[in-house]
Amino acid sequence: MASYGETLRQIRVQKGWTMKELADGICSVSFLSKFERGDSEITIGLFNRILDKLMLSFDEFLYIHNDYMPDQLEHFFNNVGIAYSNQNSAQLKHLKKQEMEKWKKYRIDTYYCNVLMLQVYERIVEEKAIDEDVDKKDIKILSDYLFRVEIWGYYELKLYSAAMLFLEPGMVVQLSRTAYEKSIRYRNLKKVNEAIISVIINTLVYLIGPVNRFHEDLKYQKEIIEFFSYLETIALPESHLFERVELLHLKGAYELKIGNREEGIAKIHHASQILSDLGSFGIANRIENYLQQILDFTK
Repeated sequence: MASYGETLRQIRVQKGWTMKELADGICSVSFLSKFERGDSEITIGLFNRILDKLMLSFDEFLYIHNDYMPDQLEHFFNNVGIAYSNQNSAQLKHLKKQEMEKWKKYRIDTYYCNVLMLQVYERIVEEKAIDEDVDKKDIKILSDYLFRVEIWGYYELKLYSAAMLFLEPGMVVQLSRTAYEKSIRYRNLKKVNEAIISVIINTLVYLIGPVNRFHEDLKYQKEIIEFFSYLETIALPESHLFERVELLHLKGAYELKIGNREEGIAKIHHASQILSDLGSFGIANRIENYLQQILDFTK
């Protein structure tokens, strides 16, 4: 892979800047030349000033540096998402094996947390119980990591959004509040904001409960209302059509859970119809099947 300096040179030339023009007011031409050749390092402060002059964000620079591919973290989550969407159990097992090998080599907890996250997806795809034979030590590693992180960024939100299914409801309520509060300073970053929306939606799904226990009393009604209010606070952008439909679907499920049968059914049918009208027939069918399962369990 090219050095950062070589990537900067490529961008500078393509934007039509000379080294003298770019270095002016920031650093010496000789220093910039050394950095572009890979013979010298540069401070973050100077590098940011250079990128500002080029009207380029750091994310854009890294995207170009990585040969127009996502960074390593996004690449990992993309691979996980594709394997899960395709119901590819073999690929999920392969990714899990890779993360386990990294954990054995480096003993870094995040790699083991990735193993647990992949285990959730794998069990969903194979239609196995999520919490079947889960080691309490694994839960402790996951919860300890999440509780000790002071600032929740993209990684923590994505990890928790998937792995919450391993945790007890009380811990999920506590950690979801923590995720919402500790990610506030990152809200203006689009992908982080999308991740926190996903966390809250998954929290609502978790607390409303699975269809085979839909007839049971709702234990976390106050908390469910609280998490619905979080989504109102975040104010889902109009462009987030899927999330808005998912919210409508969840509100329907909530109404069904508390006994407002007609209103709940109407909301879920409405969500399904919107998706059908948009051509998302697979997701629409999933929602209709979800409704039918609820009705079957609550006859």
